[in-house]
Amino acid sequence: MAHTHGPTTSGRLALSSLIFGLNFLVQGLGGLWTGSLGLVSDSLENLNDAVVNLLSLGSIRVANRREPCDQWNYGWHRLEIFNTLLGALLLVVLAMAVLIEAWGRVRNPQPIRLGWAIGFSALGLLLNLAATRALVPSSGTRQQQDLNLRSAYLHALGDSLANVAVMVGMVIIRFTGWRWVDPLLAVTIVAFILRGAFFLLRDALGILMHRAAFDQEEARAALIGLPGVRGVEDLRSWRVCSHLTVCTAHIIVDTEGLEDTEVHQHRIEHLLAERFGVRHLTLHFETPAMSARHQHRFMHEHETEGHEHHDHHEHHDPQDCHGHD
Repeated sequence: MAHTHGPTTSGRLALSSLIFGLNFLVQGLGGLWTGSLGLVSDSLENLNDAVVNLLSLGSIRVANRREPCDQWNYGWHRLEIFNTLLGALLLVVLAMAVLIEAWGRVRNPQPIRLGWAIGFSALGLLLNLAATRALVPSSGTRQQQDLNLRSAYLHALGDSLANVAVMVGMVIIRFTGWRWVDPLLAVTIVAFILRGAFFLLRDALGILMHRAAFDQEEARAALIGLPGVRGVEDLRSWRVCSHLTVCTAHIIVDTEGLEDTEVHQHRIEHLLAERFGVRHLTLHFETPAMSARHQHRFMHEHETEGHEHHDHHEHHDPQDCHGHD
């Protein structure tokens, strides 16, 4: 019997975008009519989520239809990262707008239709919970590593918590008359928005800067533990996008013939794919004698006038990350 894992990533993003868009209208119009800044700020976050999810959906479809070629080595998969950056910047802009309005409300509190505000917030909570459920990654699939789906799920979960906070705030105002609680709730929601933006920017910039995709010391130790592998040099890993990890390495093996490296290649491919999620691997096999003559150091200095390139036949500490002289 075939096992299914539920909707695809594209299906989840499309359904959640529809729910977020509806929730934006419900809470936005409700916030404007009731005078609740908390509802308005939450509706703006729903609008952002809808836009970002639609952009994610578009980038996935474009990437899947654009095959890698000599000009675009990995196709258009990196569109996902630019989409993540755009989403994070939108979050920051919306957060700043809410902060400005919240400051004005603290200085000059506005009347709020509390009963209606609680009702709109409750309806928004139900919609956000529906969106959160739609974005739960399927267990045992690559959806659990998909940056688009993960960030969308976290946004939806945060929106649900914000709705609960708004409802509690409206109840507090109803019994105390403290209208400044509403802008305070808006500022609290903004804090979560900015926190989410920070993590999105960190992940996206890490991929753009070719941060290592996994613990390379652990991977190096695992590779050296394989039969016949004498050493690992120039091990590099990076992510093209959240679900495509690439790796290259120079492997020193006890062999003299090229045909003898095939068994090593199969073992290494299996290990890196299963333990570290590598989907594209390039290996360079060397004998111990070849390794002693080969340059493994990454020569990263920018060429300048009067600069001469010198080969340094030396090994280096893989932890040695240094700047330009």
